[in-house]
Amino acid sequence: MTALFIILAALVLLFSALIAAFFFYTFVRRNKESRLIFKPGDEEYFGKYYKPIADGANYIMSQKYEEHYIKSYDGLTLYGRYLKNGDSKKTVMLFHGYRSCGEKDFSGSFKFLVDNGFNILLVDQRSHEASEGKLITFGVKESRDVITWLEYLLKTYGDDKEVFIEGLSMGAATVLFSARFDMPENVKGIIADCGFDSPEKIIRKVSKQNFGINGFLIMPVLDVFCRLFGKFSVYEVSSETALKNFKKPVLFIHGTGDSFVPYEMSEAGFKAANEPKFICLVDGAMHGMSYLVDTPKVQKAFTDFIEFCEKR
Repeated sequence: MTALFIILAALVLLFSALIAAFFFYTFVRRNKESRLIFKPGDEEYFGKYYKPIADGANYIMSQKYEEHYIKSYDGLTLYGRYLKNGDSKKTVMLFHGYRSCGEKDFSGSFKFLVDNGFNILLVDQRSHEASEGKLITFGVKESRDVITWLEYLLKTYGDDKEVFIEGLSMGAATVLFSARFDMPENVKGIIADCGFDSPEKIIRKVSKQNFGINGFLIMPVLDVFCRLFGKFSVYEVSSETALKNFKKPVLFIHGTGDSFVPYEMSEAGFKAANEPKFICLVDGAMHGMSYLVDTPKVQKAFTDFIEFCEKR
């Protein structure tokens, strides 16, 4: 009996240690992370799109920005850059993805936005780049930061702005989850490019795909770690719950070749959203690559969406 107890205790400790390791690997900011546009292996991964991405990133870095630091609702210092585009009254807020940065994620579309007359607020999400934070919360707390940035933007640059909120990957989930909060009339619409529909679902999917870990088995314990160390829950929000009462237009963009965030997650968000809603699926595009794979299709979806929102 004693031996059995020891074995069971050892298994419990081992299981807890494995989940703790997974928690730190998945959620905790890495000290070596900096504003690195590319990582080892990116050139091979992106192939023919590597140069356009690099050129687009260089274009973003070459612009002259007004730098801003704000306080999040829970006391973190967040950083963003504002590109003023003449006397334009249109602004798009951009939120990048998981362990990424705006220079990479919006390298394809950034100049298109500038050429179409948008002011741009390029945000460093919490626990990334120049913003403070120790934990990445997969859009849960980040979605609250969207509202803080929105309030600051209107206070700083005038409440006569038309604002669009756009995100890619985890940034897309971030902006979709922000729909659960009250937004001013200035917000004309949300654009979500290859976002996941909930933290719980994407973590469960990646844990199984990348590590061979049964997500159903670990999620309850992993959620305890999140509640204890991060004061959030992986079950806290989903695109379905966030969009339930949201009445503004939403545009979903996703590549059907996305093996990281399945395009079905955008389809689920689209199904949950209220009208008016739009979806643009790009055949064969990998994660975050829709704009580069079929530029004319995505540009048309974007311009049609903007025109629709401005006529409402």
